[in-house]
Amino acid sequence: RHQQLQATKQHNKHNKIMPSPVALDVESLHRALQQSFSPDDSLRRPAEELIKELKYVQDSCGMLMRVATETQVQFEVRQAAAIQLKNISREAWTERQSLYPLELVNPDANNNRRPVPILTEEQKLPLRTGILDALLSEPEKSLRDLFAETFNNIAIHDYPEKW
Repeated sequence: RHQQLQATKQHNKHNKIMPSPVALDVESLHRALQQSFSPDDSLRRPAEELIKELKYVQDSCGMLMRVATETQVQFEVRQAAAIQLKNISREAWTERQSLYPLELVNPDANNNRRPVPILTEEQKLPLRTGILDALLSEPEKSLRDLFAETFNNIAIHDYPEKW
């Protein structure tokens, strides 16, 4: 069991997020989140593909936090951003350890296998520092629930040492 755990740790320590070939700014992210609700397939599918890539995008947590907490943004778009924050905090916050050497992969658009990424401390910072304020100041219950789940995912791994 110890050897299997060590093999999994060795595999996972190389799964840091690498810069994505996707150039993304907050406006483009907002547009993609908005278009993910479109009934038009030609708008929705590319938006959904971009959203799947967010865990590979360098500043995705900071941008998602900005969209999710901006009260002037359409509610559904804010909710979609909060869902992505929750998913990233659950999937990419820390390396997964298992007694069984499972290769956790995330296929890309061409169905190529690639490791599930792990956020760097620099990438975690905007989420770690902003999530509690977002949770406490959000008037909408469904967004508060998503922020609370994100906060919980982070606290499980980071509190109190890194908070």
